[in-house]
Amino acid sequence: MRRGKYDDYYDEVYGRKPPRKRRRRRGRGFLLLLVAVLVLAGLYMVRRGGLRVLSVPEENIETEFDVDLDALAARITPEMAVNTLGTAEAAELRSAAEETRGERARMLEFMADNIGIYSEEAYKTAIITPEKTAFALLTPFMSEQGDVSVNIELTPGEIPYLLQYDSRWAYHGYGSSYMGYTACGPTCLSMAALALTGNPAYTPPFVADWAEANGHYVPGAGTAWTLFTTGAAAFGLNGTAISAGEEDLTARLERGEIIVASMLPGDFTTSGHFILIVKSEALGFRVYDPNSMALSRQYWTYDTLAPQIAQLWSLTAA
Repeated sequence: MRRGKYDDYYDEVYGRKPPRKRRRRRGRGFLLLLVAVLVLAGLYMVRRGGLRVLSVPEENIETEFDVDLDALAARITPEMAVNTLGTAEAAELRSAAEETRGERARMLEFMADNIGIYSEEAYKTAIITPEKTAFALLTPFMSEQGDVSVNIELTPGEIPYLLQYDSRWAYHGYGSSYMGYTACGPTCLSMAALALTGNPAYTPPFVADWAEANGHYVPGAGTAWTLFTTGAAAFGLNGTAISAGEEDLTARLERGEIIVASMLPGDFTTSGHFILIVKSEALGFRVYDPNSMALSRQYWTYDTLAPQIAQLWSLTAA
C-alpha cells in the first residue's frame, strides 16, 4: 500500500500521525533497499568487466602528440598516397566523428578527408581505440625513430605501467610497422623485466630491438610466444607457460609472479594481443594493457578473461 494512502487512512480513523519511530523504520528500510540495489548493480558491472577503478600509474606515460591539422594539410603530397582505403572507410570515420566531439572529432574528419594517405591499421586504430587517434592520424607524416634513450621511473615492489604508443617511442620500428601498432609483446616484457629486476635499461624500445634481432618477431604473424620463455631469460627472468584456474592465478599473483596473457579476439583485440595480469583484488583482476589505458582502468572477472585467453606465462626473477 502506498504511503500517501496509508497516511490518509491512519488520520481518518485514529486522528493522529503514525509514530515517528515507524516512519524511521520505513526510511531505514528504503535506504537498505537502495544500498542492496547499488551493490547488485556494482556486482553486475564487475561481472561484465566494466567497473572503473580510479587510476593507473601515470608517472611513466607520455601521450602528447603535436597535432596541427592546418600544418599537416599543407604537408600532404601526391607521393604520400597509398590508396588502400576508400569511401566506405571515410564514411565510417565521419560517422565516428559525429558520435564524439572536440579535437578527436576534428582529427577523424581530417582522416576521412585525406583517406588516401592512410593505411588500414591507422584507420582501424582511430576507430577502435579513441585514445590512440592522434597517434594514428600522424602516422603518414612520421619517419621511423632511431635509437630511443628514455628514463623509466621505478618504485621498488611496483610494476610500472607503460604504453606501446607512448610518444617517446611510438614511431620506433618493430617488425612490419611502428611500435605503437605492433609492440604489445615487447612492452609487456619490458614492464615485467623493469619490475622484477630493477634494471632501467629494459625499456620497451630496448626490448623490441632485442626481440626482433633475436628471432622473436615472426614476419606476417607478430611477436612469437618464445619471447616469454627463452626470450625472458635474456632479461634475467624465468618465463614458464602455465594453465591456471582462478584460484591458482590468484595465488601466483599473491606470490609476486607477473602473468602475461596472449588474448584472442574479444574485449582487448580484434586479432591477437598481449596484456599483463598484475593483481587479484576483491572485485576482480587488474590488467595492464599496453594498448589501452581505458581497459587498464577496469576490474576483470576470471569468467570474463578466461574465454579470451590463448596462453598464459608466469614471469619471475631468475
